Amino acid sequence: MEQDKVNCPKGTREGPLGDKILAVMGSPGSGKTVTAVKLAAALAKQKKNVIVVFCDPFTPVMPVMLPPDAVHDISFGELLTAPGLTQANILNACVPVPDSEYISLLGYKGGESLMQYPKITRDKAVELFVSLRYLADYIILDCAAVFEADPASFVGIEIADKVLRLGTANLKGISYFQSHNPMLADSRFNKERFQTAIGCLKVGQDWEAVSGQYGGVDRVLPYVAELEQQDNERRLFQPLQAQESAPYSVEISRIVGELFGLQTAAMGKEKRTKEKGTGPSVSPQAAKPGRAKGGLKLPFSRKRGEF
Repeated sequence: MEQDKVNCPKGTREGPLGDKILAVMGSPGSGKTVTAVKLAAALAKQKKNVIVVFCDPFTPVMPVMLPPDAVHDISFGELLTAPGLTQANILNACVPVPDSEYISLLGYKGGESLMQYPKITRDKAVELFVSLRYLADYIILDCAAVFEADPASFVGIEIADKVLRLGTANLKGISYFQSHNPMLADSRFNKERFQTAIGCLKVGQDWEAVSGQYGGVDRVLPYVAELEQQDNERRLFQPLQAQESAPYSVEISRIVGELFGLQTAAMGKEKRTKEKGTGPSVSPQAAKPGRAKGGLKLPFSRKRGEF
């Protein structure tokens, strides 16, 4: 097809049905963008086409994801306000990730804001996300923390097949959860699609108390110093190498397996290790937490910091 000649990730596209769209949402500092990128990288390892959409118009992410000399001609805002949206328009707006055959990005340009565009309507956002289903194997939406003020993030959370909701283990994160949780009570959001996680868990934070405030969590993603370094150096799409990053990588693999039904290399290694009876490949402290309000141990306690 002619549209395949534009900036489309390589690989075989799967059908438009199934769990294809994941919305990553949550409080500021919970690691939404980092998690979205690492999930995309894990999917790309399995030769799956992934389009990561950075929906946030208040703090555009594309300038810090791409090399300084990268070409980003068409903004996400332009797609959302285009009078006649086509698949070719979307594919031409996708920016390929350097050194990756399977990941492309959509997002706002640096210095942009919603004020530069006509009003973004719900219909336009729905049209764009429905079209994306047919252009890649998986779509990951990195939603704005203030999703109620961003039409694309709001619609994305509503129509996504799965939603990963991240929070922080501090008072601000709990306050954010309490103020935004009622907004998601509407039946249109279908909470059965949601998984809740604590992101950037730091030493000294009361995991059990936070779990109770969130009504239970499905998993925990620890703070990892290597992640922060990658973020600062625009290297988030590269694999983590440090030994202390292993628990984080295992959790990312588990999310991919549970949300998309795919087994990553890390999951396969862990499964083979268990079958041999030699114990887990990472620390037992990294085991998946149960969804409960109490009785949970603090699984990670090495590093401090937040990003």
